Amino acid sequence: MNKAGLSFITLMAMMFSANLFASNLPVGQCSGMQIQTLGAGGPEINDGLASTSFLVWINGKARVMVDAGGGSSLNFEQSTANFNDLQAVLLTHLHVDHSAALPVYVKAGFFTERDTPLGVFGPNSAANFPSTTEFVSALFNDTQKSAFPYLSDNVRQQASTDYLVKTHNVAPENKVWQQALTDDLSISAINVLHGPVPALAWRVSLGECSVTFSGDMNGRSGNLPVLAKGSQLLVMNNAIGQEAGRIEKSLHMTPQIIGEIAQEAQVNQLMLAHFMLRSTKALDESLTIIKADFTGKVILANELESIQVK
Repeated sequence: MNKAGLSFITLMAMMFSANLFASNLPVGQCSGMQIQTLGAGGPEINDGLASTSFLVWINGKARVMVDAGGGSSLNFEQSTANFNDLQAVLLTHLHVDHSAALPVYVKAGFFTERDTPLGVFGPNSAANFPSTTEFVSALFNDTQKSAFPYLSDNVRQQASTDYLVKTHNVAPENKVWQQALTDDLSISAINVLHGPVPALAWRVSLGECSVTFSGDMNGRSGNLPVLAKGSQLLVMNNAIGQEAGRIEKSLHMTPQIIGEIAQEAQVNQLMLAHFMLRSTKALDESLTIIKADFTGKVILANELESIQVK
């Protein structure tokens, strides 16, 4: 690493998901799909890392962004990605280290002369958190009360509108939600447990090739293996060590849970991300624990590095 850290799912649902997503493709059939890390960190500002964000590249173009954490926009620029190529932004949840840069990207679209809608997909409301639609509205929509009212033309058609942000609230309720973006590119999601925070895991599929992103979660719902089953690559957030306290474990996966889920999902590769100082201090121990259960390849996310889905 550079710069430094079953709620119960029915058996039928698990069988459905396994049949839907299992691939076992020969190496080389996924050559058009790469994952690039824009932010490998969390909410800290003394770790040398941007907050969580990833790009899914399809045949040489950045088509999907997963999370938009602070600092990721600079790495987006360095990645040579074109904002106009993006078809969707997928938010795992609305914590600041996963969503704070969204206004940066929305405004940047003016200067890239984007003229096509941008889909923003995220969780529905729960507890004290707004839905994704409410979140975006609070940022841009109300000319008197929103945080950035001068960007209201990006959510309400006006004479000055160049492109619109189209928000979608996703509420899977312990089953896989799916939507096609193009004939061969689709997104899927399922709800996961991140303490009281409404949260989603996402899967991006190009034909039969796919990558799944856990987002922040504690692993107790049992939903992630259903979504990730047979993915070529599973990106999981390593925010705590095995000996973390009760509160941390209510929000995040321990290394043991990471290894168990990755093995249950039968993925080819596991990439660890969302590092924090408390997790990087225990990284060697965590890797040993993960590898005790997961027999595939383990990769550490490095900012701006691209990983081939295979």
